[in-house]
Amino acid sequence: MSRGELQDRAIKGALWTFVHVAVSLPLAFLVNIVVARTLGVVDYGRLAYLSTVVILVATTIDLGVGTGVVQFGSKAHAAGRFDEVKQILRAAQGYRMLIGIPVISLTVLLLVDADPVLMVIAVVFGVAIPSTFAGAADSLAIENRTARSAQAAMIANILTQVTVVIAAVTLGTADSIWALRLVAGGLGVLLYMAFVARIYRRALLRPRIRRFPVGFWKFALPAGAAGMVEAFVSARSEVLVLTWMSALGAAGIFALAFGLSAHLFAPAQSLLGPLVPAISGLREVDTEAVGRALARTLRASSTATAALIATATPALALLVPAIYGEEFSEVPPVLVVLSIAGGLLVMAGPLRAFIMARLKGTWLLGINLLALIVNVGLIVALVRQLGVWAAVLGNASAAAVLFFCLLFIEARALRMASRQLLAAIAPYLAGSLIAAGTWWGIASLGWAPVPSALVAGFSGFGLYIGVLWLTRWGLTSADVEAISRSLPSRLRRVAVPLLHMLAASRAR
Repeated sequence: MSRGELQDRAIKGALWTFVHVAVSLPLAFLVNIVVARTLGVVDYGRLAYLSTVVILVATTIDLGVGTGVVQFGSKAHAAGRFDEVKQILRAAQGYRMLIGIPVISLTVLLLVDADPVLMVIAVVFGVAIPSTFAGAADSLAIENRTARSAQAAMIANILTQVTVVIAAVTLGTADSIWALRLVAGGLGVLLYMAFVARIYRRALLRPRIRRFPVGFWKFALPAGAAGMVEAFVSARSEVLVLTWMSALGAAGIFALAFGLSAHLFAPAQSLLGPLVPAISGLREVDTEAVGRALARTLRASSTATAALIATATPALALLVPAIYGEEFSEVPPVLVVLSIAGGLLVMAGPLRAFIMARLKGTWLLGINLLALIVNVGLIVALVRQLGVWAAVLGNASAAAVLFFCLLFIEARALRMASRQLLAAIAPYLAGSLIAAGTWWGIASLGWAPVPSALVAGFSGFGLYIGVLWLTRWGLTSADVEAISRSLPSRLRRVAVPLLHMLAASRAR
């Protein structure tokens, strides 16, 4: 596969993932309102705890197999070594069937105390089925067919959200909503198989206990450990710590604020998912282009993330009490800080992808461990004095440690100048300051929620665009051209003017 084909597939995948987010995000937002109002603060924290346990356990037991499969498989597929890809997929499926399913199931049974019927449902649909067919998503990533993956994810998400609403309205308990969400999610995984190439689908359906390629475990184990630690840093693990320390109300407040910030960044995050296989393939076929690719992806992620922070964060924070009720009145300031911290995690995505493409899993492990120690240490030390703000401080500090360590390591490896790095992340810094200032200023006026949110959103957007054009930060004309080239003609008419608004200069 050529450099141009890798880039075009990555952009097309990002586009379809963005469409998936555009369809699924409003639906998820509405469903979240129903669930939060039905459960209240404490039970909402319970639901977040149950959901987080399954995610973290599955990530831990994976041992980096999924990460290794995508990395080694992407390189082999880009170079045309298709038989090697099939062997990797079969070996991964064999591992998941023999080790993954029984170990994950046992761990979930030990950590979760719920009705026996619900536990059976959780094991079958939350563990067995997703593990059995997890290779389908890996295969689509290897083939750089992330557009197809996004289409399957969109359908699965719609099914899941409809199921959650039915469970909330009819049963109304955190445990039942959790179990039925797992049912829908497990069935949704089957959709990915329909898009997998025939030669790889056969490999997935014939798991084998085989050896992985030379160097696989050397990369996968530290990368998997890094992914496990990263999941604890970025996947609402603060809810686990708060729950274990009996701060149940704080867990509910943090869970809602964290979930809302994740909704805000889903569009920006969608642009980064297709980068991992594309970058792995690019390093295999054109190493000279890697430095330029990092600069572009970091610049694009910073610009897009900052636009969301400056515009959506203050507006949503002002609406939270009216939407979710006074029981969640502590959420707005927490949401503002977590959104700014979440922006760092989004921007860390491309950096992580580039480091993984160099198979430096040990480095990722060390950085993620440092971030986790900072996060948990601050929560445990300060939760009695600060409550939910201990978790907020821990989350923000961990995000800063993770991002700036990754930035330093990769920039040094590619010999990027400090001035170039600062220009790439400058939009994020500007967007964060605008978001905090806009929310505080308008909230202090005491206006009604809807007018306040409208003024905050338009003010934040206007200030952000003004800063980009005055400072010449943001996207370049080459960035706009690369993105717009892969857009459908109808969408291009709307998207290109918006992209130019985010462009620092049309001349560069």
